[in-house]
Amino acid sequence: MVVTLIVPHFDFRIDFGVAEDQGRRRETLEDAHLVLPEISLFAVADGMGGHAGGEVAAALALEEVETAIRGGRAQRIIQGYVSKPGLDARRRVFACLKQAVERANRRVREEAIKRPELTGMGTTLDIAWLARDRAFLAHAGDGRMYLARANAMLQITQDHAQLESLKASGAVHAAAKASAQNRLLNAVGLQDNVTVDTLFVELDRGDRLLLCSDGVHGQIDTEARLAELVRRGAPSSAAAALVDAAGVIGRDNSTAIIVAVSDRFVRRPGSDRGLAARDLEGARASPLLNGLPLPQVLATLSAGVEIELEQGEIVPRAVTNDLVAYIVLEGVVRYAEGREVGAGALLFPESLVEVNSRDPLPKVRADARLLRLRADDFQEVCGADPELASQLYRRLARHLARLGPQRAAPKASKTPLPPAPPASERMEVSIPPLPSPPGLGPRKA
Repeated sequence: MVVTLIVPHFDFRIDFGVAEDQGRRRETLEDAHLVLPEISLFAVADGMGGHAGGEVAAALALEEVETAIRGGRAQRIIQGYVSKPGLDARRRVFACLKQAVERANRRVREEAIKRPELTGMGTTLDIAWLARDRAFLAHAGDGRMYLARANAMLQITQDHAQLESLKASGAVHAAAKASAQNRLLNAVGLQDNVTVDTLFVELDRGDRLLLCSDGVHGQIDTEARLAELVRRGAPSSAAAALVDAAGVIGRDNSTAIIVAVSDRFVRRPGSDRGLAARDLEGARASPLLNGLPLPQVLATLSAGVEIELEQGEIVPRAVTNDLVAYIVLEGVVRYAEGREVGAGALLFPESLVEVNSRDPLPKVRADARLLRLRADDFQEVCGADPELASQLYRRLARHLARLGPQRAAPKASKTPLPPAPPASERMEVSIPPLPSPPGLGPRKA
């Protein structure tokens, strides 16, 4: 019998499971986690540092996050979003999560100063906070969060590590292999300022949200295998299966939390469901979706993740272990040659057929919201619906042809346009990013 829970502010019943393992090559368990359904909060921390430093850093960070989110201010902010959703309310939730991570960073830094034997300790941190039909997410480090849907496995977060940052900036080709140790560039406690990625995803019945340390995702060889394990049985069984699979190699501590979304039991007034009407119309005007019936548009957009970039930021071509394309929802993006595009533009269309152009990366000229589509997720959606795949690839081919031979055939190997083979037959590409502060030493082995 499946037992589901009602959690505050969230419109669906949920089930969840957690599993952890020390790993055969570790003397202590430096991972830690929070499972707090009473405030709709879940988090994973992966500590690092000499002696007991990693264990201390992870515990302190989660303690600060829990205190911050349980506090009256945070609860008023999340209730404000639930009562009146919208972009401003959404950004207040993001700010609250970011401040919680910054608070954790200060606490870990202060403790390291008090206890010199803990100098250099730090921890990764991944947080999911549920509200209405959304998961609000905060991320620092190289833990990961994934969303498993019926037709796609979305890697939501991007690793804050040296190689991934170089690939995102275009300094290293997306297919490059790591020739040196991949240094962790950003985590809680490593320096006075911590970079915090905040984003959210819409959830629906049948979705599964995974939070895990690198001891899980770093040991499971393909995303297809990861997806298979995440969807296996009850969430508790699936979390145990992930940790067991990672333990076959057993190099590192491993922790997995799976949150499974069950039946909707609340329908609230007001709406923040999916894209706002204006955004949806803008997306439908993009070359990829123009003329498609609404159900097919929504099926395609189910593989997307909405992100925000500020003026001056580079738009990365390689994110979350894959090439990516974007549909511009709001703002202005400027290419190196001076061309500017706005809402409805399709950035890096060649990424969707796994062609990695080496053209200079564009920059945001006016704060932008973008819908990010990973090549792998796009191909999973296409693989599940041949008719939709035919429509999308036809539009994609037409758009690439309009862009001209230099963009239609970039200086890299090409992949044919027909629908991609099953995920089990595809090669994984190793890529993520995010320009981060200078490296502060290698990630633990």
